[in-house]
Amino acid sequence: MELDRSYPFDKFKLPAGEQVLWHASNPTFHRGYDYGIVLTTQALYLRGWVFSVGRGWRRIALQDIKHASFKDSRFFPCLEISHAAGTTRFRTPHDWYQDEMDFDRRNLVQAACFIKQMQAAPNNSFKPTPLRGVGKAS
Repeated sequence: MELDRSYPFDKFKLPAGEQVLWHASNPTFHRGYDYGIVLTTQALYLRGWVFSVGRGWRRIALQDIKHASFKDSRFFPCLEISHAAGTTRFRTPHDWYQDEMDFDRRNLVQAACFIKQMQAAPNNSFKPTPLRGVGKAS
């Protein structure tokens, strides 16, 4: 799967040997900042905003992930990742438009589900084919 080169993926660098399986974002003109999620054959990449994991891309190797889950919140829904280095809580930015918040929630739920799906694949036999979800996310 090719990753589009529009914001927030315009500065994402995919390491050699990795293939993109799924990615999501919600570029919304009225927020002024957005997030990005990329799931590859070897890692989860998170590009947060100021109150999340920082403004750059953060890599978490899939082999280091112990658990992934969605934690709902009225203002800051969260993808919670337990991994070898601790726990990462990836929050999407608040939006006063309910449609945008619901879309962000779907992205986070899909990310957690896809990570669990990859962990369930016996002996890393998950085939590197694009993952399909619901909504605007690719």
